[in-house]
Amino acid sequence: MFPLLGWLGAAVFLTVGAYGVARLAAAARAPRYTGRHRAVDVAHVLMGSGMAVMVSPVGGPLPMAAWQTAFVLVAAWFLGTWAHERRHPEPPIGWHGSAPHHALGALAMLYMLVAVPHAPSVSAAAWMPAHSGEAALPALGWLLIALLAAGAVPLVRALACPASPDLLLCRRRAACAQLAMTGGMAAMLVGLL
Repeated sequence: MFPLLGWLGAAVFLTVGAYGVARLAAAARAPRYTGRHRAVDVAHVLMGSGMAVMVSPVGGPLPMAAWQTAFVLVAAWFLGTWAHERRHPEPPIGWHGSAPHHALGALAMLYMLVAVPHAPSVSAAAWMPAHSGEAALPALGWLLIALLAAGAVPLVRALACPASPDLLLCRRRAACAQLAMTGGMAAMLVGLL
């Protein structure tokens, strides 16, 4: 990856992560904003940071195993949330994509970390190097890209929603952040296949 493109991508993903932090700060003043809603923002912080590390020309902190563990937990959380929401629907606050879409994003992140071969020393290093290489199981990578694209359709529709000054209720802003993550993940996957 070209260094300038890597830095630009890292800036975009860190902005998505900062958006998640801003939503969490705003949620402190919103008692209706439950743990299920906060989990989405925490996931955006984790995924934004993780993608920034992967595209950055210098990599980033934390060992690869820590990132892998984080994305396994995020995927499990959102798959469990999806199962729970099917039985106990909760009104959306500040919608930004479905639980399956977030689980899929975490699984795509995990695929990028696991499917690209690395030297054994990379897995144990405290600093994850820039992410590059050719991913194994390319058919799985292409399936993830197709699923991410399908999951982006409702996000594109949400761009037509009216803007709201409330950070937690603005569907348009939330959709922009989620589309940046989805598009970035798909582009990174294409680059690894």
